[in-house]
Amino acid sequence: MRVAIYTRVSTAQQTTQNQLIELRELAQRAGWTIVDEYSEVVSGTKGASDRSELARMLLDASRKRFDKIVVWSVDRLGRDMTNLVYVLNELNELGIHLFSYKQGLDTETAMGKTFFYMTGIFAELENNMRKERQQIGIKRAIADGAKFGRKSKLDQRMMYKIRSLRDQKLSMRKIASQLNISVATVHKGCSEMSVEKTDVA
Repeated sequence: MRVAIYTRVSTAQQTTQNQLIELRELAQRAGWTIVDEYSEVVSGTKGASDRSELARMLLDASRKRFDKIVVWSVDRLGRDMTNLVYVLNELNELGIHLFSYKQGLDTETAMGKTFFYMTGIFAELENNMRKERQQIGIKRAIADGAKFGRKSKLDQRMMYKIRSLRDQKLSMRKIASQLNISVATVHKGCSEMSVEKTDVA
């Protein structure tokens, strides 16, 4: 079986060497072929985008360079639950197995498959909780007077200023500069003026 070894420590004062020694010996005893080793010094709370070796390993996993990832402990993949669930979910979807030395976990076994199944449940639970938090936040904002949806039209005073300067043949950019607003806002003002004229007509 082709395997990849992943090791991680949080600070430069620590070393991945002890993890590597144990995992290499484990692979040798099991008759696994080590395809590559990924080692880094970074906090486990960081996401894959902030962990170059983890990102490289996931990319190689998507290319099917190996069949299984071997780690000293599951928390080497991530200490933050969100990041850990993300990584485990990625491996599960790619069909890449995981062996954790400390937990004695192998996702090729029935118990290991249950672990991946539980990871999927946690991922779904986290997604639902995020949606609930967003809905609660929106309800609270509405109760506090926040407005959602399409923004209202420009106030009449600003519309008058835009119209006045436009009548003086000033460019959109000059109007924006003079009124300290964006050019897009000037365009919007002119567009709304056109609509008003049409309505009046």
